Amino acid sequence: MIAFDTDVLTGILVGNAGLVERAAKIPIDDQTVPVIVIEEILRGRLNVIRQAEALRARVSLIRAYELFEQTFRDFQRLHILSYASEAESLFQEWRQQGIRISTHDLRIAAICVAHSARFALAQSPRL
Repeated sequence: MIAFDTDVLTGILVGNAGLVERAAKIPIDDQTVPVIVIEEILRGRLNVIRQAEALRARVSLIRAYELFEQTFRDFQRLHILSYASEAESLFQEWRQQGIRISTHDLRIAAICVAHSARFALAQSPRL
């Protein structure tokens, strides 16, 4: 299994030709997304809606909701890796060891290890 990070999945969803081409080489059943990545993208979409409501976004409120709907539809087609007890145990163990990366990135890593998934980064040549 190959787990896409937030940058990779976002690039694929917006049609970045290079990322789409590289992802197409991975069998669809091997393409996965950690649930934390879904959370990050949804938080971004909700933030755009809030900004549009306050007239501070680069898009209209209508467009912000269109993007939110499309993202939700896109997520329904994905194989999502859950954050379950094994991932939580790994996360806590790594925190106690003093591993110093962001909380979300550490949780994503724990999810990938718990599900035996390799993690694909945007700059990774093996995506």
